[in-house]
Amino acid sequence: MATIKTSTPALPDYITYRYANRLVYVRPAATYEIALDMAQKEFAELADVPRERISFNTVATLNRQEPRVVRISESAWLAAVARQLCGGVVDIIVLADPNSPPTYLAAPTDMTQEEIDILRKTRSTSTPPTPARSRQPSPSARSNKSAKRSWLARLG
Repeated sequence: MATIKTSTPALPDYITYRYANRLVYVRPAATYEIALDMAQKEFAELADVPRERISFNTVATLNRQEPRVVRISESAWLAAVARQLCGGVVDIIVLADPNSPPTYLAAPTDMTQEEIDILRKTRSTSTPPTPARSRQPSPSARSNKSAKRSWLARLG
């Protein structure tokens, strides 16, 4: 028979927030909103990011398979953090702005028009084959030439 836990799970003494390859130890927040507050306080570049674009991820092993990255939802925050080991890593991810236009790679600005034209030509045409005269036949090809000529001579 399934049991329902009514007590607050025990939290580790501290966990590790990781953002942009930087780490900081924090006390586990009791709520998702407090976790967002701490993330924005500890990483100043997150201060102006809308809270709905900040996401928390962890690595979990599900059904004894390989570890996978799992997003921690607001509703599962407390349970997920309670399962962290002391010092366990919670990654902070900034989600893309759904209202911003897609970004494309820009052409380098330090190129001359001549260089740009050369790039366009080389990308639009394949490399021309090397003329046969400039190629050196392999040693086995040289020895087969006389055999081919003698065979052709017999036809004539």
